[in-house]
Amino acid sequence: MDSANMEVDESDKNESTRTRIPVSLYGLDFSFHTFNKMYIQDIIRLEPCNAIPGMYLYKTHPVYKVDIIGVVVKRHENMKCYVYAVDDGTGVITCCCWKSRISEHRSEEIESVVKERSSLPKVLKEKMSAMMISENKKNEGYNLGDLIHVRGKIKIFREEREVVALHHNKLEDPNMEVVRMSELPVLYRTLYDVDTLPKKVAEELQDVSGHTDRGGHAEIVPELKRILLTYIEEQQPDEIKYNHIHTLPAVTELWNKLAPSEDSKFQLQKVLTILEEEGCIFTKEQHQVYEVMKPDCPMENVIMDILRRDCIKEKFQTMGCHYLHIVDEVRKTKDYRTVKNCCVQTCLNNLEYRSTVIRTSFSHYLLCTI
Repeated sequence: MDSANMEVDESDKNESTRTRIPVSLYGLDFSFHTFNKMYIQDIIRLEPCNAIPGMYLYKTHPVYKVDIIGVVVKRHENMKCYVYAVDDGTGVITCCCWKSRISEHRSEEIESVVKERSSLPKVLKEKMSAMMISENKKNEGYNLGDLIHVRGKIKIFREEREVVALHHNKLEDPNMEVVRMSELPVLYRTLYDVDTLPKKVAEELQDVSGHTDRGGHAEIVPELKRILLTYIEEQQPDEIKYNHIHTLPAVTELWNKLAPSEDSKFQLQKVLTILEEEGCIFTKEQHQVYEVMKPDCPMENVIMDILRRDCIKEKFQTMGCHYLHIVDEVRKTKDYRTVKNCCVQTCLNNLEYRSTVIRTSFSHYLLCTI
């Protein structure tokens, strides 16, 4: 009795010390984007995520798409779908497999339609015919005892959990079930049951949560961004240097709220990265020097030279140069080999605002005077 209580206490302790990923970081977990191969028993027992409808949690991992292999033990046909009860030896779950429109045609009719398309090569005809007939047989449904492979999303229908299939097929080799059962313990041991956070998630948690524990540092990033944008708007500098930012009075006052010096460097670098991703600044080849994407900046002259040179070509005379073509040409210059698309777009917007260039379509630009 005492040993049982100790096991329960140890289980509760492990559960309480397990680090759960914040909802905003679910997309960084490997299980979010994949069809997770799991035991049906565990799929039925998944914990619902109240923050996101249709999302479930297996320990620390978010799950909403699964991959199962099992035997059909029950079959029901509707007008638009087949409903199967699939058993993998650990549990039984309902799988909804929608019918395709191709099921309305018979195999003979499909073959005749393919043969009528004489323009297709013989190999493509045979392949197309085989694919369509295979799809037609799939829509005839599976029988009891068939081993099937189902990939789909977890849904709730009539208060019962089921899998709505996005892909399903019959497995002719019965050994596939044995292969899956030998594969699952490895997946559970190395991935699903591991509480260690993925590297990207751990970094984000350190960036977002780790710094908020010391004086609410999460509020410093937007405040520092506002200070830099105000400085750029008022002073209109051609470029800003990393070391010069520390000397700004507003920044110096903000640094007083930070105790460790590493935090100030971290926050500043993060803000500069955000501004570059928004197209406000561009990292020059010189170390820690950023060119400001303001009106009449040097990059605008590069873009105008490209438009002046290319808009006279027959290919670009009517519509002008495509936005991606301009980006590629800008990157051929020595100073802007690593420029981001958003920085080029900022310069094009400034030129368009001053009527130096006109936009002939959603993504084509033409110089007003060549």
